[in-house]
Amino acid sequence: MLPFDSLISAQQLTPEIVANVISVTDAMAQNIEQSGRIDLLDDKVVSLLFFEPSSRTMMSFQSAAQRLKAGMVFAQSAAGTSLEKGESIEDTIRMVEAYSDIIVMRHAMPGSAEIAANTSKVPFINAGDGGNEHPTQALIDVYTIHKHKGRLDNLNVVFGYDSLQSRSIHSLSRLLAQYPNNRFTFTGPKELNPRDEVLTDLRALGVECEIRSEVELGDGFDIAYVNRLQQERFADQALFDKNRRKYRLTRDKVEGSNCLILDPLPRIDEIDTDVDSLPNALYFKQASYGVPLRMALLAMLLGKA
Repeated sequence: MLPFDSLISAQQLTPEIVANVISVTDAMAQNIEQSGRIDLLDDKVVSLLFFEPSSRTMMSFQSAAQRLKAGMVFAQSAAGTSLEKGESIEDTIRMVEAYSDIIVMRHAMPGSAEIAANTSKVPFINAGDGGNEHPTQALIDVYTIHKHKGRLDNLNVVFGYDSLQSRSIHSLSRLLAQYPNNRFTFTGPKELNPRDEVLTDLRALGVECEIRSEVELGDGFDIAYVNRLQQERFADQALFDKNRRKYRLTRDKVEGSNCLILDPLPRIDEIDTDVDSLPNALYFKQASYGVPLRMALLAMLLGKA
């Protein structure tokens, strides 16, 4: 069980909640290994509303629902739905809640998840609301860190390269800020530094935050969390073109370091493919954890875990 009906933001999560989610995720992973599918949600229907492009989040939620034997209602893109005709988010949610027991939504508008959750009478999960937040990705990230580092505190983390617009960086930094003695460094083009209010919030939680134009992974970092430049969110495409290949992890920068390399993906320019074979390159393993973790969330929010 979770102490809320809807997951909108990583700020709803506490270390106690995360520990519970990790435990249930481990159980789901074991169930997948042993039997492939379990009938935990065979009496439930999951609505998946993906009004913004998605691969991993969309498919892992599909797989999670199917492995729990839930029925599904599915919409991919606003095209073909009444949103394209001008229907409001509120009316869309009122319609979909009549068809299902839980709603998962991705939408391009920041704040859309809060609107939907406040409207919905059934549990709601934010699968990404524009450049704002992506709380289920943050849970996958901390699950990966916990599994491979054994802790979520006393971490020296570098975030790059679009801390201004990356919802994944926003959610993970807010979640890790709740653990003691974590230190954050943000790197990338100065135009893409995190907003002052974000830094203020993180520092208020006791996190030491630093902004550096360049970093070396050998400088004591435990985690390098890199994300592509968010091309679709750039008002100035010239700024994107100028920086898209400037900030990039290559094998010579990573090899020999104990720093874990994470990336919520898709990988565009931020990591060379020659990094993939290194033992500390965990981004594809990280993505694989999305299925058991999202199984855990669906079951917990529906009171079935």
